[in-house]
Amino acid sequence: MQKVCWVLLALLLGCASETRLVDPDWVSVNAEVIYPKIRNWTSPSSGEIPDFNSPSLQWPSSRRAIYSVRLARDKDFSLDVIEQNGIPFAIYNPHQKLREGQWFWQYKTNGGVWNEVDSFMITSSIPEFITPTTGALVAKVPAEHPRILVRKSELELFRKKTQLYKESVAIIEEANHYLGMLPPSESDALPTYTGKDDFENKKIALLASRWVGWNLYVALELLSQAYVLTGDVKYFETARTWMLEASTWDPRGPTHSNNFGDSGVMAGLALGLDTFWDLLSSDERDGIIRQVSARADQFYEIWTNQVESRSSSMHVWQHILHRMLYTSLALINEVPEAEQWMEYIYELWIAQSPKMGEKDGAWFNGISYFRMNTLTLYDVNTVLKELSGVDFMWPSWYRNNPEWLIYAFPPKSVADGFCNDGGKYSQPTIKYAGYMDAAASIFNNPYASWYAEEVAKSLGSAIQEDEEFRWYRIRYGYDRPSPKPVQKFDLPQAARFPDVGVAYMHTTLENTETNLMLSVRSTPFGPLAHAHADQNTFNIAFGGKRLFYNTGYRPAMGDPHFLGWYKDTRGHNGILIDGEGQPFDEGAYGWLPRFLHGKQISYVAGDATNAYSGSKQEKKDLGLKKFRRHYLMLRPSIIVIYDELEADHPVAWSWLLHNDDGFEIAGNTLKASNKAADAKVTLFASDPIDFHLTDQFSIPVENWTNKVDEEGDTAVFDDQWHFSGVSTTKTEKMRFLAVFQVKADGMLDQVKISSDGIYEIEDWQITAVMDSKKEAVISVKKNDGSASFCSQGALTTSKKSLGSTNSGSSKLMEIIAGEAVYLESKDDVPAAIERATKLNSLNF
Repeated sequence: MQKVCWVLLALLLGCASETRLVDPDWVSVNAEVIYPKIRNWTSPSSGEIPDFNSPSLQWPSSRRAIYSVRLARDKDFSLDVIEQNGIPFAIYNPHQKLREGQWFWQYKTNGGVWNEVDSFMITSSIPEFITPTTGALVAKVPAEHPRILVRKSELELFRKKTQLYKESVAIIEEANHYLGMLPPSESDALPTYTGKDDFENKKIALLASRWVGWNLYVALELLSQAYVLTGDVKYFETARTWMLEASTWDPRGPTHSNNFGDSGVMAGLALGLDTFWDLLSSDERDGIIRQVSARADQFYEIWTNQVESRSSSMHVWQHILHRMLYTSLALINEVPEAEQWMEYIYELWIAQSPKMGEKDGAWFNGISYFRMNTLTLYDVNTVLKELSGVDFMWPSWYRNNPEWLIYAFPPKSVADGFCNDGGKYSQPTIKYAGYMDAAASIFNNPYASWYAEEVAKSLGSAIQEDEEFRWYRIRYGYDRPSPKPVQKFDLPQAARFPDVGVAYMHTTLENTETNLMLSVRSTPFGPLAHAHADQNTFNIAFGGKRLFYNTGYRPAMGDPHFLGWYKDTRGHNGILIDGEGQPFDEGAYGWLPRFLHGKQISYVAGDATNAYSGSKQEKKDLGLKKFRRHYLMLRPSIIVIYDELEADHPVAWSWLLHNDDGFEIAGNTLKASNKAADAKVTLFASDPIDFHLTDQFSIPVENWTNKVDEEGDTAVFDDQWHFSGVSTTKTEKMRFLAVFQVKADGMLDQVKISSDGIYEIEDWQITAVMDSKKEAVISVKKNDGSASFCSQGALTTSKKSLGSTNSGSSKLMEIIAGEAVYLESKDDVPAAIERATKLNSLNF
């Protein structure tokens, strides 16, 4: 950063935009895939520095395989050799600190030949994460029951200190509703209605199966918790009836069809078994153990050499692994297989958690499905810490995550809208507050406390009313109170999370009523799992309400509307090529190369050049050569989006924008609104475009799964509005410039174009090179000289260039406290992309 005087800044002219060769600071990424759906390379590999010492060794798996691993400090495997045989899954954790220097390692499958020698480097700067062996961990599991909800040795004191907690009172009241209630029968897991085809019938059957297992788990968890809190055997009497009924079910029958339901039966019985161990007869325990073991063995058989090799196994990481941990804890020392289950969970967690995040704190599967993982993330880490004495929440992701949540889903506001159910909630629910309350206490984070308090207050609720984290609070939270909420909100109004590929720009993040929110996504993870084909797309909210958002609905995964609209690029504020969007392929990824943030201007660049072609899963290539999208927020009311597009053949380009309530078109301007503000969007293009508007989905939608809304009523899938600006002739190159103005008072200005081609709105001047034969450059200047930006080229005054003369870097200048502050950004490539590029070049 450097400072220049006010006089020079007042003379600021803007960016030089003469035609020249593109500067090498604009990085071209050509890796076929960043996150393979199925692991196809080793890690750590090719001399890389692992994330921690002792590193987790991982390799491509083979079904039902057994592995051997060896590592040493020399290629001949004679110096400091560590070797392990009989490994039933494709992970090996040495569980010991490795000496600094280069290490070499190999694996082999089913007693075959060793693979080629691989290597990694241990340095003094790597964080230490030394975990005990699985055997040592299992030895710490108490011999007595209960041992899950609370340890038997702590039970008496626990009951005394928790009886007045609001959470305890709520649990007892809810458990009382189940007293004397008969359990569901196995036949209740069968569907009660049919769909119009085999696809719908299968989904309906899965929903029925899930309901029974989920209901069983909730009931047995409540009854177990109430008994632990009170010692009253009336909770056992009802739980016993439920457990004995479920212990007679066929582990491969209808309650096995849905893995959430299956795991609910397994874990509910395991939790009840552990809690009521001393009250059950030996025969009753044996019957329950047989049922639980059969289901757990099935999960173990399905998971090993599968889950560890997948980029995401969503249900496993959301709830089922957590339930499998409870099951393992309940049955250790009771059945020998429980140690196998625990070994897999433990080694997998060390190697891969947090599974769908890197270091920046964001979550690949989006804000809605992140909440499905929150209790698992914290509770599994806490259980493992209790057994091992090691902090499993040392990675930076855990400390960065609360900040991401604040930017992506502010209190009293809609979320960023990305991924499945990203627009499900009109504001954060009390469950998000419960999670952030836990984060605040664990990390002593006053911003997390602020968030939890603001969300609870906005709902007219209290943290104690959150159900998901209430046992966590009872067990741990009251012994570790949260810090006071931050008094002065000093978080920047914009942030980029480059590992996951999301960025956010706000005007008043701390005050939703006046906040203009721009959310941007272009992710290296691609469109798999609950993510969408939405690289280089955006959503805009104002006053906490949707304004320009992705559209469509998800009756069920795999539904035609879900696949053809909701998950597809056409349902997002993105770009189509010849009417087609991005494939649902691991190789269709994006990234966010640049970010600059000032008081008046924030900027992020997105790159989706690789998003319109597939790799191994879907052989699709639309011929895209370049797609850079430049996003600017000019506070308090202007958003500018500038696209540079290029294909290897002439194509029709479509620029998409969506709104829930409708558009008005006048010339090249769109008008739209939400309940908090009016908006005007003026769209320019380098070649002629036609404006198209419809309130119909090209693929109809029907709520055939009877989904419900926030209030629990059957959801209504309303029509939404869809605009497309489509090029009238096919071209190899295209530029779009969109200028958004959003105001609560509705006083919207026209974009004026000066004689020298400058776009003027309010007190801003925007210069964009729209001639696609010239190099793409966008620059912005405030009329009073207090702020200026250029995407590349020299940021100059009439007397001299300011900052770097590097033509490829983006530059931002603002007056802050009477002095000019200069910021500069070149492309910075996320570590995962750098690693994948290297490994792809080695032909893994």
